[in-house]
Amino acid sequence: MLLIINMNKNVIKKIIDKEDSLDILQAYVLKNSNKNINDEMFQLFFGVIELGREIRLSLKNNNYKRSEDKISDIFLTLISICSNLNIDLFNALQEKI
Repeated sequence: MLLIINMNKNVIKKIIDKEDSLDILQAYVLKNSNKNINDEMFQLFFGVIELGREIRLSLKNNNYKRSEDKISDIFLTLISICSNLNIDLFNALQEKI
């Protein structure tokens, strides 16, 4: 796993509800992230490569749980990168829509 290794999954589940915004998740990840941007970029690239492998396997056996895990790892890493670069991901997404 990527960034999630450094965070307790149960803590994240208790703090972040489905109704919460990306802002809350981004603030939580920033508060609990202690990685430098180079490490996070490496994790992001490695995670995307792993996701490609998992999707190929998932397509063969119709089991998408591992792909789901990889996507969430990548998403948390991306949120952390944005937070460390002072990018408001929620506003960036709103502008794209």
